[in-house]
Amino acid sequence: MPFVDGAALTRPIPASAGIGLRSPHQDRIASERPPLAWLEMHSENYFADGGAQLERHMTVRSMYPLSLHGVGMSLGSTDALDREHLRRLKRLAGCSEPAFISEHLTWGSGPRHPPQ
Repeated sequence: MPFVDGAALTRPIPASAGIGLRSPHQDRIASERPPLAWLEMHSENYFADGGAQLERHMTVRSMYPLSLHGVGMSLGSTDALDREHLRRLKRLAGCSEPAFISEHLTWGSGPRHPPQ
């Protein structure tokens, strides 16, 4: 994944409201470039090793300051830290250079017990 050259990469997130960008809106945001302060994108949507989804992410990233927000690390669970998930997040952060990275602090997984 190459680094993107663009003014958005050097701008911090302003102290104003941003929006959570969802996949169905990426093309419209990229083509219309509405006056948005910044965008939040779900990290796990861009963990692929390339492809159209990641390419759209990087296009939008070159236009707006970005915050990555994860929902899949399950930091509140009893399971061990998923090092592959962390590796993918590090790779995504390295190429998209977000101003912020956040993660749900949730109980998303745990021991599985058969029904009784």
